[in-house]
Amino acid sequence: MSREAPYAHTQMSAFLGKRILELRSRKNQAEIADEAGFVNPNILSMLKSGQSKVPLDRVPILAAAFNCDPSRLFRMAGMQSSY
Repeated sequence: MSREAPYAHTQMSAFLGKRILELRSRKNQAEIADEAGFVNPNILSMLKSGQSKVPLDRVPILAAAFNCDPSRLFRMAGMQSSY
């Protein structure tokens, strides 16, 4: 029995998927995950598919890995917390 990803329809999920594609020519998903301090690169797949929400304590380092504005990322992560 499959369960829908609880955060699949959030701005964060869409943003991460788009940003991974934009960065593809410079770094792969495993490199982004490593830069963000995640041991398992599959966490990015879980975050972009909405299976898991972005941990608030990881926002600054994740923003650096994605080369994006940390305040924007934090706002999207905060919105996930309200789900």
